[in-house]
Amino acid sequence: MGVSRRLFMGGFTAGAVTVAVGATSPAAEAAEAAEAAGETTTFTGPVVAQGQVTAPRFYASTTGEGLYVKSTNTVDHAATVYLEAATGGGSALNVISDNTESSAMYLRGKERTSRGTLKIAHVGQADGSDTGASALSIDLQTKGTASQGIYLTATQGPTSGALLVLRNNAGLEDLTVKGTGLIGIGIDRGATPRGQVHIVQRTAKPGLLVDGTVEIGNTATPPTETVSAAGGGTLYAVNGELWWRGGAGTPTRIAPA
Repeated sequence: MGVSRRLFMGGFTAGAVTVAVGATSPAAEAAEAAEAAGETTTFTGPVVAQGQVTAPRFYASTTGEGLYVKSTNTVDHAATVYLEAATGGGSALNVISDNTESSAMYLRGKERTSRGTLKIAHVGQADGSDTGASALSIDLQTKGTASQGIYLTATQGPTSGALLVLRNNAGLEDLTVKGTGLIGIGIDRGATPRGQVHIVQRTAKPGLLVDGTVEIGNTATPPTETVSAAGGGTLYAVNGELWWRGGAGTPTRIAPA
């Protein structure tokens, strides 16, 4: 028999709330009796119930771990938080922390297949009416904060996978940052950038447009080959002089220092 009532779980001194399938307990029987009497049930220790426990609201105020969920099920999620309301300002999950010495939330996964440790699926509007929405939104709310918006590091040494991949157009890496630090824009999917920054022009628009000045620093070693798959040449500076190395390998000084 399920418990359909509001449970106030406060003043815990012996742990949190445990729901164990297949177990019976005096606490569950007491909850059912309290439900019949229309009372609020307060538990001072772990709650062990047989089957599903339902209530309009569960509340826990404790000095220990308030909730622990562990499951060996290979089909369902260990926990599901579902907000059925289609409008309003509420969210399915709200995580708040006042601790200035640790993260508000930890997330750890051991994915091996094509899955992310965090999977975000934004179910958008096909008519494009969701222009103000985003799959991920970050708001650094305190003026003057020195917090970093996005920070990615590898604390145990360099990785071999890409650090960033943005794909929206078929067959292209719209933007990728490899584990080596090489950056590709518009290159073929899975391709390796042929320079520190490799840009492939895919439309009639320029491959690179700069509104302002462009500075070319002196190269310590003049180029000896052309790395572009399309041929061409290399523009570089030596001691402040501007040079061009053509596809045939001939260097020509364009402008003096």
